[in-house]
Amino acid sequence: MLGSVGDLLATVITIFIFVLIARAIVSWFPGALYSEAGRIVVMATEWYLAPIRRFIPPAAGLDLSFLVGIVILYALRIFVQSGNILAALIAIIGYALFFIIILLLVRVFFGFFRMDPWHPITQMVMQSTEPFARPFRGWFPRRPGQFDWAPVAAFVVVLATYVVVQYLPRFLGLG
Repeated sequence: MLGSVGDLLATVITIFIFVLIARAIVSWFPGALYSEAGRIVVMATEWYLAPIRRFIPPAAGLDLSFLVGIVILYALRIFVQSGNILAALIAIIGYALFFIIILLLVRVFFGFFRMDPWHPITQMVMQSTEPFARPFRGWFPRRPGQFDWAPVAAFVVVLATYVVVQYLPRFLGLG
């Protein structure tokens, strides 16, 4: 009985994840938010995203609350299906590391092309990845006009950590 209730709850969570993805896509088209379907999607998700947005405000004009919401829902689904809080926490850590890897890759990409340092997205990427690059500044100091190697070193370390976290459930016998 508990298995079927857990499976039903996992299915409802998956459907809600798809609704959150639909909201993200609809938000890319401002006119779509005012359509009937857009209003329904917003009403179906705002109750969930509003509290998250209080803790994680939009950065550089980008609302990232839906990403955090999806990660929370994936972890909840893992917990519902497995009953193991440790597996859910490892999943959250894995998702966070994956997001950091993407940001670091974007920052390295920005290093190859002279991006406008005052653009809001450039500033958001630089500010959010600098805590990961800072420990490598002693080995790779930032020099004007030269490629910044500290984010590359941070990328390698975060990627290695991500690989370890991905194998951790198998090592602990969780999955």
